Amino acid sequence: MDGLKPAEGGLVAVPVRRAFSLAVWVPADDPALFGDLVFTQLELRGLAGRSREGTSFAWQEVAREGNEALLHAVVLPSNLAPQYWHGEVTEYAVSPSCLPLVPNAVNVWEEEGGWVAAVTRGDRLLHFQPLSEKTPSAQMALEIWLMLAPLDAGRMLSGGGQVVIFYQGEKAPDLEQWRSAGGIAVETRQLPPPVRPASALGCVPLPVRELQRSKEISARRQKYALAAAAVYFFLVLALAGYTLWLWWKAESLRTAIAAEKTDVDAVRTAMQRWDAIEPALRPQGYPLEVLYQAARLLPKDGVRLTSFQMNLDRIAIAGEASTLQAAQRFQEDVRKNGELTDYEWTMENPQPLPTGNARFQIDGVRYGAKAGTEEGAIDAGTDS
Repeated sequence: MDGLKPAEGGLVAVPVRRAFSLAVWVPADDPALFGDLVFTQLELRGLAGRSREGTSFAWQEVAREGNEALLHAVVLPSNLAPQYWHGEVTEYAVSPSCLPLVPNAVNVWEEEGGWVAAVTRGDRLLHFQPLSEKTPSAQMALEIWLMLAPLDAGRMLSGGGQVVIFYQGEKAPDLEQWRSAGGIAVETRQLPPPVRPASALGCVPLPVRELQRSKEISARRQKYALAAAAVYFFLVLALAGYTLWLWWKAESLRTAIAAEKTDVDAVRTAMQRWDAIEPALRPQGYPLEVLYQAARLLPKDGVRLTSFQMNLDRIAIAGEASTLQAAQRFQEDVRKNGELTDYEWTMENPQPLPTGNARFQIDGVRYGAKAGTEEGAIDAGTDS
């Protein structure tokens, strides 16, 4: 059933496990009231929605005795899975209606990985339901008997209650356990090919109804849209001339730009060269200047530099201090130095040494440095 693509005029068969069945006697005086009587019975059994319009159900008359009519009702759930409905199809049926069922019998077959049963009265479908047993056994016979008991008590059955088990493939199921338990007579037959029922179910799933209603609304909106489109068409004609004029102006600009391309490329090349040598023209980028600015922050004693490395974009300064406080103070002095504001400084916590001193390191990255520059790309500069 997945990915339904029915052709025009097709019919969708809803599996037994996706629908509900109800057989009931109602007064036969006025057939126009059958729908209301069936809906009342569905409400009593909890099979109805909040309203009749919100319940997808259909019924057919199976038999009539005196002033009573035996009706069989089929209810489609409101949340029927999408693979069992299709917005382009207006005819639905339950799967038992699509099989040539044996009259006055219980017809049993496999469907959707489980067994299901359908009861007929004469050649009319009276009731259907899924079975819980996985194989035709004595337990399945008991389950079918429990299904037939209320139907028989309600004077709904006719005939001897024969059970016909349809099977697929070449081998019939083993019924030895069924027959050894006695009770209902049973026989097996090859599953016949499906047939199109004489009449459709007479109702569609609620999602289909909503989809079809939305299409009707969409058709009305389309009429209004066509009227608006006519007005829009004339506006487009007016805008088309304006657009052509803009295109002509754009082409003129492109021609002018192409004529200036050589001069623009020359200017761009010169700018790129100036950008490349800019770091060398700024004193703040000289290693000796940066080292000088860092060294002049050293106190008279207690702090000394042990390493200084620098490339165009990055600086690494390492040193030792007599105390942790002295190391931290020097780090802060470097970060706040007005001559070194071209760099973003990061500082590790000073590490104490066995001698009682503290080792520290300060790393600086020039603002605007390219993202491709890596931490380890610092060339050996000036050591002290």
